[in-house]
This record gives sequence, C-alpha cells and structure tokens, in this order.
Amino acid sequence: MKKIVHVVEALGGGVLTYLSELCNGMSDRYEVSILYGKRDQTPIDLENYFNSNIEMIEIKHFTREVSIVKDYNALKEIKGNLKKINPDIIHLHSSKAGALGRMLNSNRTSEMFYTPHGYSFLMKNESRLKKNIYLLVEKLLGNKAITIACSKGEYDESQRVTKKSTYVNNAINTNYLRKFYNEHSNTEDVYFTIGRIEEQKNPVMFNKIAGEFPNKKFVWIGDGSLKHTLNAKNITVTGWMDRRDVLKLIQPYRFFLLTSKWEGLSISLLEAMYYEKIAFVTNIIGNNDTILDNYAPMSINGTSFSKHSF
Repeated sequence: MKKIVHVVEALGGGVLTYLSELCNGMSDRYEVSILYGKRDQTPIDLENYFNSNIEMIEIKHFTREVSIVKDYNALKEIKGNLKKINPDIIHLHSSKAGALGRMLNSNRTSEMFYTPHGYSFLMKNESRLKKNIYLLVEKLLGNKAITIACSKGEYDESQRVTKKSTYVNNAINTNYLRKFYNEHSNTEDVYFTIGRIEEQKNPVMFNKIAGEFPNKKFVWIGDGSLKHTLNAKNITVTGWMDRRDVLKLIQPYRFFLLTSKWEGLSISLLEAMYYEKIAFVTNIIGNNDTILDNYAPMSINGTSFSKHSF
C-alpha cells in the first residue's frame, strides 16, 4: 500500500475541511499521515475530523510568522518524520509548509505536490517589498514540486512562478452537507460569513456593510485578532464552533457575505452555494471563478435569486 504524507501548517478553517475530505476519501486505499501545525481555529477534537486509520503528527515548531529559529526547527521535525515514514507521495498545503517542504525535496523517491490555497504574494496587507520576496521564494522553489492550484484563478497566478502546475477546483462533500438541510433552511434574512477575523477576510468592509443596514442581522462565525473591528451593533460574533454546529446554525440564514481581499477558492462559499444561499462576494481570485454576476443557476422554493460580486 502506497504511503501519502500531507504537510500543513494552517490546519483550520477551509483548509481543514479540504484536507479532511481528501484524506478520509483515500485512507482505505493508502497509508495516510498528516504533519500539521496548530492555530487558534484548530479544533480541540481534531482527531474526530479524520478516519481512525489516518496518522496525525503535530509539528510543534510550525508557526504562521517567519521565524528563522522556529522555521529551522520545524524543518528538522518535518525531515525527521518524512525519513521515518518514507512516503511515496508528499502533498504540501499553503505557503509555509510549501516553502519548508520544497526545501527538503532532495529525496527523489517521493513525488511532491504543492497546493498554495491562496498565494502569499497576493496578500493585500503586506508591503510591496514583502510581496516581492514571497514571489521570489515561489519562483526559486517553483520547480521543486508539481503545483496543484485549487482554482483556475490560482492556476493562472501559478504560471508566474512555474510551468509545472495544473489545477483541481476545490470541491465539497454534498452527501455530508445534505444531512443538515431542512425545512427551515433559507427562511431568515440574516447575512453571515465564516472564517478568521483577520485582514484576509476584510472584517472592516463586513462591518461597514452591516452599518449601512442597521435593521438587518449579521453573523460572523469565527474569531481572530481583528474582532474589535466588528463593532456594529447588529453583528453577532460566534467564535470558533464545531463544523457540525456551524452547518446547523447557518441553515435558516438566507444570505452569504464574503468580503475577502484574497482567496484560493473558499470552501464556505461553495457550501453556501450548495445550500442555495444568495451570495455577495468580492471580485477576487476564487470568488470570480465561482460566481457569475447576476446569475442564479438554482432557485429557492421556486423563486430565482441572483448572485452578486462587488
């Protein structure tokens, strides 16, 4: 049986959903291990998201920020575990794991793949200098692995750094999601979003929109360092929740609002579209791969609604 190792620093949010669906779907045919880092949004009951035959190994020194000491120690941890497992395939997820993992790609017996889930050089909250450095790093490491972008837009960006790339659009498990749909779905005029309350998700814009509609209810499912920017009186912040509880909570909510500044391809958007929410999204990579302005391929109770980008 072939061995597959997934390496991910940011195990939470959409990446967690993506990885759990991917790994659970292949664990009966392959030996699957996950080398991961913890974040605030990483669930306490993480093991419950994965099949019991999947090996979970925490990389203690994984950190989101660039740190020479911690990154070096994380590199040693990853290298030691890869040597012990000796995988046939290595799949790296997001920028930090992508950079560290590709630095180790001297073992030609392992095939290596990399999915950015939103390139770091597209971040709108970083200086031009930092973004140029991130772009240079991607170019230097671009040919160390085959890039599998998670959307057509991300694939187009990958062409700036390597020709060894393809794309497989993010997907959702509709059989699992169908269990939560009920007669109360899409019955309340509530605007919601899901994700980290950080610069990427643009909570300032979310707050501004909520302020323009004081008589409407807005819900942010998640938490983060910019929580204080969500100060409109009609916004409820739930904090991090179990995925099952989230899918139950959003059923009656009719509108999905995604104000992100950059994305790969949002899992929460795909799920909202499956549940026939009316989606309002920013015109960025991932969102504009998914949403056709003023076009509704689905209807709710026989009434068609349009999807919008802004």
